[in-house]
Amino acid sequence: MNWFLYIVNTDFLDDDGELIKNGEAGVGQCSMDPGIVDAPYGTMYIISGFEVKKYFKKNKIVNLSAYHVRKAIENYYFRKDKKKPEPEEFIFD
Repeated sequence: MNWFLYIVNTDFLDDDGELIKNGEAGVGQCSMDPGIVDAPYGTMYIISGFEVKKYFKKNKIVNLSAYHVRKAIENYYFRKDKKKPEPEEFIFD
C-alpha cells in the first residue's frame, strides 16, 4: 500500500460546511501509483510503503504517526540534498 500527502492550495468548504484553508494537509494510505497528482483543491504527493519504511528505519522511528509519514513524504519530494538533473545543452546550428 502507498502513502499520500495531500496539501490544499485553494480554500473550500467541505461536505460538513467546514472551511478548509490553503496550506492545510493530510496523510493517508492509497492504492494509487507513486508520483505527484493534481487533485480538486490541492496536490497529492504519493510514495510507496517501501520508501516510508526506509525513512522510518533510517531515522529510527518505531511508532507510525501522521506526523512522521508526512515528514517521510516531504523528505522524499522536497529534500535539499537531492541532486537536480543537469539541464541539457541546446546548440543552435
